[in-house]
Amino acid sequence: MTKYSQFPSDEELETLLEEEPVYSVYWDTESLGAGADLEQVYRWGDKYIVCLSSDENTTVYSSLLEAIESNDLFNIGDETKEIDSSELSSEEIARHLRAVENNHCKVLINGEHWQCYETGEFDKI
Repeated sequence: MTKYSQFPSDEELETLLEEEPVYSVYWDTESLGAGADLEQVYRWGDKYIVCLSSDENTTVYSSLLEAIESNDLFNIGDETKEIDSSELSSEEIARHLRAVENNHCKVLINGEHWQCYETGEFDKI
């Protein structure tokens, strides 16, 4: 994992967070308590910054895949509702996904419906 000591200033980070993320995962427990939230990855020049709902700290990575993998954003369960990316196709995302709870979970990827089967692979439905 390549983390960088260079990090955007508070002003740069604030501006960056107003832009569209290049990868996002929306989840919803559909219950009170944990509720729902969004995990996001932003492009910062030739690097990527991960902003997690559970962590105020942000980290800079050299690639989008490294940022996603390092933060378990390819692990999904029933509470994962939608994944969007402007840099990865639905097929690329689906190849990396891992169902962690239920091998029959469904998720919307870049606006397309996908489902995990007993094999652990995701197919468009």
